[in-house]
Amino acid sequence: MPFATVLVLICLRSVVAGQSAEAPPNIASRPFSAEQLTVYRTALVSWYRSEKAKVNLGLLTEPIATSDDSLDKACLKGLSLEAAPAGQVHRIRPEDLIQLGPFAFHLVDPKVGSQEVSENDPGHSIQKGKPVDEAVENGFAHGLLTLGEIQFDKGHNNAVVSFSFQCGRLCGNGTKMLMAKKDGVWKRMRQCGGWVS
Repeated sequence: MPFATVLVLICLRSVVAGQSAEAPPNIASRPFSAEQLTVYRTALVSWYRSEKAKVNLGLLTEPIATSDDSLDKACLKGLSLEAAPAGQVHRIRPEDLIQLGPFAFHLVDPKVGSQEVSENDPGHSIQKGKPVDEAVENGFAHGLLTLGEIQFDKGHNNAVVSFSFQCGRLCGNGTKMLMAKKDGVWKRMRQCGGWVS
């Protein structure tokens, strides 16, 4: 067999192996609890404030990262967090949207949303001659908001919640927030890390 043919076969096998190695997400068997939806709503409303933006929302959450360099560990000092199920995510249902806040959410498959972000990256649009403001506005309109899984403390009086917004290679931000329940009402306490691109 010619060397070039062997090389092509090896490359094809590694591509196929890489595709099959991508494990399907571990989707929680139960939908969000009312408490989880309340924590998400409080976090999103405090982040977006009075904006009533239309938002593409990934229909799957992100699992809790086992090692997260962006998390300010001092922010969580003294909290005893519940163990998070490894790799578990939730599927956001259409009936959950009304409880997530006063936003015009549009649920999208994360892969489709990521492709849309890539195709509308402001950096690419600017390189093609589109004015900066127009390119950024278009990038935001096609951006993807992804919620992270919530991690409660053992008494369910505190919670760590994260979310990220991607609108291009150099367009996006994310945050982790510490939430606390005071007199039965969830409130944002402080930011415990984040990133901007």
